[in-house]
Amino acid sequence: MSANIRSIEALIEFRAALIVFIEDASLALQTMTMELHKSYEWIEHERPYYWKAQIRRGFDQVSQTRAALESCRMRIVAGHRPSCMEEKQAYTRAKQRLQHCQDQIKVVKQWANKVRHEADEFRGRLATLQALLEGDLPKAVATLENAISILESYSETARPQDFGE
Repeated sequence: MSANIRSIEALIEFRAALIVFIEDASLALQTMTMELHKSYEWIEHERPYYWKAQIRRGFDQVSQTRAALESCRMRIVAGHRPSCMEEKQAYTRAKQRLQHCQDQIKVVKQWANKVRHEADEFRGRLATLQALLEGDLPKAVATLENAISILESYSETARPQDFGE
C-alpha cells in the first residue's frame, strides 16, 4: 500500500477537525437523549397526572352543577317553576368537559405507547452512531496520530543532509 502525502499539516488539521466532530456529535447525542427523556416523561407521567386531576375537578363540577339544577327545579317562583335553562346548560357543559378529560386519558395512553415505540427506534439508531463516536472514530484519531508521528520522523530522516557542505 502506498500513499502520496503532500502535507503532514493537512493530516494534523484533519485530525483536529475529527476530534472536534467527535466532541460536537457526542454533545448533540447527549442533548437529543435528554430531550427524548424529557418528552417521554412529559407524555408518560405529567399528562396522565394532569388529566386525572382534571377528571377529579370535572366530577366535582358535574356534582355542583347537578345540585344547582336540582335546587332550581325544586323552587317555585310566583306559583310556577323556573326554566332552569342556565343550570341545565352549565350541567351539560360540565358533563361534556368531564367526558373530554376522560377521553384525553385514553389519548395520552395511546400517545405514550407510540412515543415509547418511537423512542426505542430512535435509541437503536443512536446506538450505531454512539458506537462509531466511542469506538471507530477514536481509533481513527489514534491511527492518524500514529501516521503523523511516523511521517514526521520519516520526513526528518529523509531530508537530505546539506550535500556538499
